[in-house]
This record gives sequence, C-alpha cells and structure tokens, in this order.
Amino acid sequence: MTFEEDAQKNKTVPIVVGISIALLLAGGTWWYLHNRAAKKEQVLETTVATVAAGSEAAPPAILHPLDPGSEAAPAAGSAAPVDQDAATAMALGQVFGSEIAGWLVPEQLTRRLVATLDNLPRNSRIEPLRPLRAPSSPVLVERTVVDAGDGSERITLAPANSARYNAVMALVARTDPAAAAAAYRRLYPSLQKSYEDLGYPTAYFNDRVVQVIDHLLETPEPTGPLLLEQPKVLYRFADAELEDLSNGQKLLLRMGVDHARAVKEKLRAFRALIASKE
Repeated sequence: MTFEEDAQKNKTVPIVVGISIALLLAGGTWWYLHNRAAKKEQVLETTVATVAAGSEAAPPAILHPLDPGSEAAPAAGSAAPVDQDAATAMALGQVFGSEIAGWLVPEQLTRRLVATLDNLPRNSRIEPLRPLRAPSSPVLVERTVVDAGDGSERITLAPANSARYNAVMALVARTDPAAAAAAYRRLYPSLQKSYEDLGYPTAYFNDRVVQVIDHLLETPEPTGPLLLEQPKVLYRFADAELEDLSNGQKLLLRMGVDHARAVKEKLRAFRALIASKE
C-alpha cells in the first residue's frame, strides 16, 4: 500500500487505546483503518484464516485468557436483547469521552473495530470498513529542489503533519487504561463472536489483541526526517524497509515520534491489564 493511499487519498484514522481492541490503534489500543470515500462500503473485507474442510486440527491453546471479572456482560438469555453496536458506542464514550461520538461510524461498529485491529499487522490493500470517520486534512510534505536542471526534489514528511492526529491524540492522552480494560471486558463476548464470524472460529481474540499490541510496540523510531518518493501521483516511503512495514507500524511513523511514544505508553499499560503474566 502506498503512503499516499494510506495517508491522503485513503485517509487513515488512529484510535487506539480505549478498548484495546482496537486498537490500539493504534495504541493503547488504536484502531486504524483505510477508507475510500468515493467507494460504497457494503462488504467488510478482511484477510481470514482458511480452514480446510473436514479438518480435525485441535484449536490453538489460549495464551492470554481474559478474566471477565465483574465487568463481564450478562450471560445470553439472562437479560433482554442488547443492541451490541450501541453498547460498543456507549463503552467508547465512557472511555474516550462524549467527543468520540462525532468520530464513530455506527453501522457494524463492533465488527469494524475487530476487523481493523486484526489488519493492523498486515501490509496489504485490504480495506475493512472504517470504525471512525477520516480526518479531512491532507498529508503535509516538505519539498527541496536537489537539481534545478532536471527539477528533482527531496521530499520529506513535514513535522507539521503530526498535527493531523492532535484531536484523536487528545482523547488518547486522557484515557485511563484501567477504564479501557474494564470496557474491553464488558464487550469481550461480542468482540470474540465478531472475531469468529470474520473467519477465526477456533481463535481467541484476546490473544490476537496482545499479539497486535506487541507488534505495534516494535515499530522503529526514526532518527531523522522520513524520506518519501512520488513515482507517479502517490507518495510512499523511500526506504523500502519502512514501506514494507505493516499498516499499524506505518501509521505510527506518520503520526510523528511524540504521538507514537504516547500511543506506545498507553499500549503497554493496557497490555499489562489484559495479558497473562509472562
């Protein structure tokens, strides 16, 4: 996926922390998604594990069993049916504040969050339905003419680009990881079901959440300007190793060093509350 597709044309939105589920999202649990505003979004596309017909393979061992505690949702049949997406939106509001309501895309919200988190460690053109509305501001770059003769330029990601994420980072900064973990536990049964429905019938969602957090924590920290190239219309990272990073890691790079560090701090705190002691 090119830089421009991700950061401008298919603007991405981070939201990470709160429910871990997303991540994470990108960072304590931030959710990151790609979107194409002009494309009608009817089908949630995700990369799923393919299980051979008739396979008798045993389900994988659960690495990080989540203790539901007192926050767990009531057992099925013990209460009136609940609108799960409304419950998810309410939980996010409790974690991030009422401002989050203006960012949410309410339809299939739970499914969107789960699919987004699951796709953070990948680097592909997969385009799940976004759970949050995309920022309207374009990616900011700086151009320096290198050769006036042929017009070649040095293109870097502008330091000011990180300001595109200031609004969501303000929500992240005041998020209490303990409150996020409590909301995550309340919602966990529906998150697990959504994960199974996406094509992982024997997988444990909390294990995936911990795996994604660990992956995001491994995001390299740049020591200088991020060089870009523009082969045609779209930007991409000039460093092939950076361009080959996952969706989630490239998002953290685009957010800027300070924002990425703040996200990682929240992610570590959230992880400590949902992962088994290792």
